[in-house]
Amino acid sequence: MELKSILQDIIQNESEELIGYWLENFEDGEKDDEYRYYDDFLGFFEECVEVNLDVNSAETDALLHFLSKLAELQGEERFFNFKDNVVYTSYLKFPILKKLEEKNAFKYEMVSKVTTFFESLTSKIIVELLTKNREIQKSAMDELEEREAPISEIWNGVIMLSIVGTLDSNRVLKIIDKVLERLAQNDIENVIVDIGAIYDVNSEVSRQIIKLNNSVNFMGSNIYLTGITPSIAKSLTHLDINLGDIKTFSTTKKAMEYILGD
Repeated sequence: MELKSILQDIIQNESEELIGYWLENFEDGEKDDEYRYYDDFLGFFEECVEVNLDVNSAETDALLHFLSKLAELQGEERFFNFKDNVVYTSYLKFPILKKLEEKNAFKYEMVSKVTTFFESLTSKIIVELLTKNREIQKSAMDELEEREAPISEIWNGVIMLSIVGTLDSNRVLKIIDKVLERLAQNDIENVIVDIGAIYDVNSEVSRQIIKLNNSVNFMGSNIYLTGITPSIAKSLTHLDINLGDIKTFSTTKKAMEYILGD
């Protein structure tokens, strides 16, 4: 008999034994849930058998979706370190291989095809997880960058940029892009940059601020630096840092009073 016929016969007529073999891996308190999981898995797996275990089929995609949801239910740590650091999906094949052995069908071609199918499932799930985690990480980084340098219009023709954290050359380029995009979209004459939450004001930070100032000036707008605390002022003085023609203020309120001519 060919592999497809043998597997169909096993699933249709001996599923309880397959599930029984599967449940041997679990404690009594886990068996009810695992019974349902493996029973559902067999339903999806049977459809994959119908298409000769084609890893690129819609049936395999459906099984992958089920297993991905199962990974979420069980948690990544348990799913990917199921038994002896083996992924959960790799273990799913063992009851099937045991049944093949019982039917004297434990032949290289058959075992190889079943094993290859399950290893492909495992690889696809790992790649999917890594991709998902990268997307989550990128989204988190984008959100963090947005929070670290939010831009808001606080008056007609006046926007305010608050910088939080560390200001380096890579980050200032992103900030410059955001500010210039905002200036290009709106009639903005004045840009207030609050640096009160920058971790460390040093010569590198001053160079980046001057870059930002020059970029804003090239667009025909003015820049005002606020959040100048006594410690920041002391650092600027101690390091003999010259911010050129950038006007500085201790608070946003004072900068606005200057802009409005009050």
